[in-house]
Amino acid sequence: MKDVFFFGTGDCARLYADKVSLALKSLGDFQLIGFLDNDAAKVGTVFEGYQVYHPDILRKHSCDMVLLFLLEDAAYVEVLVQLSGMISVERIHRYDFPLKVLLQKRYGDSADRELKETLEYSFSHQISVFNQFIGTETYDEVKWDRRVQLPYIDFTTAEGRKVPMYYPEEYKFTEKNGAFYVENLLWEQSEGSPHLYTRQDHQVEDGDCIIDAGVCEGNFALKYIDIASHIYLFEIDPIWLKPLEYTFKNYEKKVTIVKKAVSDKESDRTCRIDNVVMDRKIDFIKMDVEGAEVSAVRGAERTFCRNDIKASICCYHKSMDERKIRAQLRQYGYRTSVSEGYMLFLHSEDTWESGELRRGIVYGNR
Repeated sequence: MKDVFFFGTGDCARLYADKVSLALKSLGDFQLIGFLDNDAAKVGTVFEGYQVYHPDILRKHSCDMVLLFLLEDAAYVEVLVQLSGMISVERIHRYDFPLKVLLQKRYGDSADRELKETLEYSFSHQISVFNQFIGTETYDEVKWDRRVQLPYIDFTTAEGRKVPMYYPEEYKFTEKNGAFYVENLLWEQSEGSPHLYTRQDHQVEDGDCIIDAGVCEGNFALKYIDIASHIYLFEIDPIWLKPLEYTFKNYEKKVTIVKKAVSDKESDRTCRIDNVVMDRKIDFIKMDVEGAEVSAVRGAERTFCRNDIKASICCYHKSMDERKIRAQLRQYGYRTSVSEGYMLFLHSEDTWESGELRRGIVYGNR
């Protein structure tokens, strides 16, 4: 059995320690001994069910690996130098190392060009959801609307108009030089991203009636607000409901906000798309509903079958969702394809257990 220590007891460890443990379990023959931290006040306490030690324990404990739960490069280098005086540097890695090993074991022999590119990138960079598809960093400055007591940013529509897009008061913004920003708002929609809702042959057209399921802050719907004939917004998360009402306040005649999650069942919290839009002609569906896409597509059977819809359905939240969504759309008479590139959905435990890369979007067209 190989002994492992995790260094760090901050936010990174809280977010990823359990997931990294799953990756180590999948690799086999590893046991976590405990956490390391330079903070004397934490030494001797318990974190995530394990004892916290001072790094000096490495001078007498012959561990096989130390994983550093540090996001900032400067902090990583500083601790790497510190620990390399106690154990060989070859045994010190960033926390995502076990997942990289799993990826290599699963896809190392693949002839798929896109898979090979992603593997090459992952081993020379810190792992992320988008890996080599990460775009240029952007920062949209947050302003405050005193009338409605909500923060907002200036958003540019497809027609080039600047309009306010509101956020919840409790939203965690990026602070930089004394100001607050929304960081990388449209990364997932940047050129080359595997999360693109539209592409050259799959666009929102003038006069389209749109369904946006899983609205969040509403950037997709707001982008096309000028050219759409009508937009249905489906959002269940209560923190977004007030901001959405003010973002789309000036478009009440062409926007319907549905405060439920899309599903194949009707309840106090869920609804079928078919029962909301009824017989209305629908032209474009964008769906990003945190893993509920398969049931949501089933709940839109009549809508799909009665219309010639361009659909962009997220398929990366769960293993096998791509296959299930494509099969369902084919039953409705649609041709399917997928976005280019692969995503690594780091928020899912089964990603860390299996080391699985997934396509981002299933496109459906008649």
